[in-house]
Amino acid sequence: MIITIRKALAGEVGGVRRCLAGAFEPFRLQYTPGAFADTVPTVETIRERMRHMTVYIAVAGAREIVGTVACEVDGVEGHVRGM
Repeated sequence: MIITIRKALAGEVGGVRRCLAGAFEPFRLQYTPGAFADTVPTVETIRERMRHMTVYIAVAGAREIVGTVACEVDGVEGHVRGM
């Protein structure tokens, strides 16, 4: 299987959310409700992050999003939001 890493497109927000939900749902009880909501944000929260950060996705085959990472650089400092 070929995996491609590229910037997420605005129309892929739902796929980003599904990827995060699938990865973290089995561990929900290990998070506080707030921490889980931050780890598996709503579609609107992901859209907001995409306005301020760069979101990359790993895509398996032609369509399935199998990984994400969000990051930003502010001056000389960088911030990795999640991976």
